[in-house]
Amino acid sequence: MVTKKSDFHSDRRMRRSLNGRILRNNTLNILILVAVCCVIMVLSMQSLANSILLDSLQPMARQSAKTVEANIHMLADRMIMLASDSRMSIVSHVDGAGETSETAADSWEAVLTEAAEIYEFHTIALYNLNGVLVQGIGSAPDKLEDSFFALLQETDNLTTYTKTVFQDTLGITMGMPVKEEGETVFYMVGVYKYDVLNDVLSSINIGKNGMAYMVNREGIVTGHPDQEKVKSGATLLSLSEGNEKAIKRVTTGETGATEFDIDGQKMLVAFSPIRGTQWALVIQVPKADYNNLINQAMVVAGVCTLAVLIISILVILRLARSISKPVKNVTSRMVSLADGDLHTEVTNVRSGDELEVMTRTLSDTVESVNRYILDIHQVLSGVADGNLQIEPQVEYKGDFTQIHNSLGNILHSMNETITGFRSAATRLASMADQLSGQSGQLHEASMEQNQATAALVDEVTHVKEQLAGVTESSGQTHTMTVEIIRKVQEANNQMTSLSEAMDDISAHAQEITSIAKSIDDIAFQTSILALNASVEAAHAGSAGKGFAVVAEEVKDLAGKSAKAAQSAMEIVENTRAVIQTGVELNASTAQSLRAIYGVSAEISEITDRLVDAVQGQENALIIMEERIATISDIADRNLQNAGGTSQSSGLLAKEAEELQAQVHKFALKEDYDI
Repeated sequence: MVTKKSDFHSDRRMRRSLNGRILRNNTLNILILVAVCCVIMVLSMQSLANSILLDSLQPMARQSAKTVEANIHMLADRMIMLASDSRMSIVSHVDGAGETSETAADSWEAVLTEAAEIYEFHTIALYNLNGVLVQGIGSAPDKLEDSFFALLQETDNLTTYTKTVFQDTLGITMGMPVKEEGETVFYMVGVYKYDVLNDVLSSINIGKNGMAYMVNREGIVTGHPDQEKVKSGATLLSLSEGNEKAIKRVTTGETGATEFDIDGQKMLVAFSPIRGTQWALVIQVPKADYNNLINQAMVVAGVCTLAVLIISILVILRLARSISKPVKNVTSRMVSLADGDLHTEVTNVRSGDELEVMTRTLSDTVESVNRYILDIHQVLSGVADGNLQIEPQVEYKGDFTQIHNSLGNILHSMNETITGFRSAATRLASMADQLSGQSGQLHEASMEQNQATAALVDEVTHVKEQLAGVTESSGQTHTMTVEIIRKVQEANNQMTSLSEAMDDISAHAQEITSIAKSIDDIAFQTSILALNASVEAAHAGSAGKGFAVVAEEVKDLAGKSAKAAQSAMEIVENTRAVIQTGVELNASTAQSLRAIYGVSAEISEITDRLVDAVQGQENALIIMEERIATISDIADRNLQNAGGTSQSSGLLAKEAEELQAQVHKFALKEDYDI
């Protein structure tokens, strides 16, 4: 009861919140739509205002730049007029010696003084071609600045200096060459008072806080309503808070418009170059001057939107009430249906719209659900009583036909299942009998398998012991074969050394033969000399007897030397024959040793393969022994399982009889009876 009461209160809160939900959702949608439209309108108006202002500021900047140009040209015309004054002529003031007369200085001073009084110069002076002061009034510097003087020389025409600060005051510096017969003889330089330029900049008023100022090509402020910024050397970079892209456009002589921050304020900025100078005019207007108009328009739009929103909320509230009351009735009935109430009638609504269709449909649904539930209850009760011949009696419509089909499928499946259980119980009883006989045979086969496995283990152990002896013998054979190979290798090395020694002996024998031939040739020459000496001694008579004796002795000695050399050659030839025979025997012996070495290597390789094969057989026997042990364990388990299977088969036969008794309790359709 407590649960139902809680559900009722939850129901009441849900019903009460329906109007609020409709009102909140629609109000929220309208507010979001209004907010989006207002944001779009603000952004559009700001973008449009910026675009219009930038488009209008650009020609204004160009026109203002032309105004400044006109004033600069007016000042330039005065300089041109002063430079072309006849009193500035040098020719009329040159004496017969070619020197400038004293009246020239007075004449120039009169021109400069008159110009200073009429045209509001701070100072005006003449400078020679080296930039040194010739004649001047006021505080004219003794020498021109290098940058300005270089610019004068380069242009050789009217030149306006980029800087506007002159001796801690503001002024416009202009220079003009004074020519005589087409040649420049002096430079006239004047510094106009800044008031001329300041009046022009002050007259350019745009908006409430707009202003105009000038910068040169280096971005330095050369003209500004706040003269302290000009004197302090303020730059456009500092004014624009580091907007280098905009500064580049201004200082490169471009005409355009953009926006950037100046002193923390959003500014609309237009700029244009001042022709004939190295300056550019910049006009800036705070965006805040024009945002006030946009804000006023937004306030008016917000008030109108609020009025429309209030009217819309009232209309939505009335519509929500006309919908919520029938919906509450339908919701209450559906909540009761969800709680299992199938008997309370549904209150029909005659509104002629979807609400009437919804209430009628809910009433038909409740009636149909009642019929279906009653039919399902009857079918399931029959199945619970063991009657599988029962069938649904109600006609199911639409998607509810799936319930009818499902009931039919359940009954059909249960008939087939119970029929299968009956057949399976019969087959299970038969199989239990067969299993009992096979269990006895399995027990006897397991015992025989266990005995055969034990015998196989003994045989494998015997073979393993024999292979161990073969392994030991193979190892000894391998060791001896390695020793034979080592000895044969040493013999080969010794035979190689012997062959090299015999080659050395043969070479030495060849040298001995050459020496013996040399001795034989010497003996022959000595014999000829002795014969000649004997002839000469005979010619000398008694005086040559002593010499004849010496010649005879020399002849005998030569004969003995020849015989000794011949004997040595014969011995060497015999020795060479013996050495040759030794070399041939040595080569034959080396060949035999190499053959023995090859056979020994083959024996060693065969022994290695035999050792590997025996080791492999031994490993295989170890694995076989392990597997036989595994088979023996399996045989033991089979023997144990065979006994258990024999007992289980008896229990299975009893369970099969019990299953047959349970299955025959169900009443099946005729098509499924056995």
